[in-house]
Amino acid sequence: MTDRKAFSVAVYPRHDGKVLLIHHTRLQTWLPPGGEMEPGETPQQAAERELREETGLHGRFTQVHPVDGTPAGYLGYEEHVAGAKGLHLNFVFVADVDTLQVTPNSEFTEHRWVRDFAGVSCPPNVAQLGLMALHGGTPLQAMARAWLAAFNARDLEGLLRLYADHAVHTSPKLRARDPATGGKVRGKAALRGWFADAFERLPGLHYEPLHLTAQGHRVFLEYRRTVPGEAPYVVAEVLVTGNDGLIAESFVFHG
Repeated sequence: MTDRKAFSVAVYPRHDGKVLLIHHTRLQTWLPPGGEMEPGETPQQAAERELREETGLHGRFTQVHPVDGTPAGYLGYEEHVAGAKGLHLNFVFVADVDTLQVTPNSEFTEHRWVRDFAGVSCPPNVAQLGLMALHGGTPLQAMARAWLAAFNARDLEGLLRLYADHAVHTSPKLRARDPATGGKVRGKAALRGWFADAFERLPGLHYEPLHLTAQGHRVFLEYRRTVPGEAPYVVAEVLVTGNDGLIAESFVFHG
């Protein structure tokens, strides 16, 4: 690494609930399209240009950040080492595109459209910002919204990818259904069985989000549980993440 510093941009193209990642030839990792700003460019102008030059895509940059005067599509700022190019002072954007058709350039040879980032070899902030691009809010809020989306889509694999391998789930429903569990299941195999059983028994099960609060490593969710033929009721669930951003513990509370 050199002492060089340069302003740069990254942009997450978004289409049909997926974002685009490219496998960067020089850095050998999965990243969103982007690059250094040119003299006289604003960050948003640079994002529009990099998106077009690297992928052939044209994006719609809509307002994301609530602060007046923030550029359309702006997600956040981060800094990362870019090999021999030194430190990149990076502005990150999201843009909606109308097609999945990508025109590669010399920056990359592979690309993929992803709904989640489990199993993707990329820096942690790429996954965190990618979830924000897909679901909005802070990284923790975005993870919780991804959890709700996967559950309501009955996407068992996508749901499980949000959990750590040794995650613990505590629920009164578990205790009622199988008292021997003490209301807890541990590990992905047990979680898989529990969620798969719920999806099979209750094909109309749906969680309607009511409130979401995130701070530190904890998310507090309130949602309305609905099942055809049953009276709906409000459930509170706490998701606790580890340093890797995956759910390490979850606790369900209801009457």
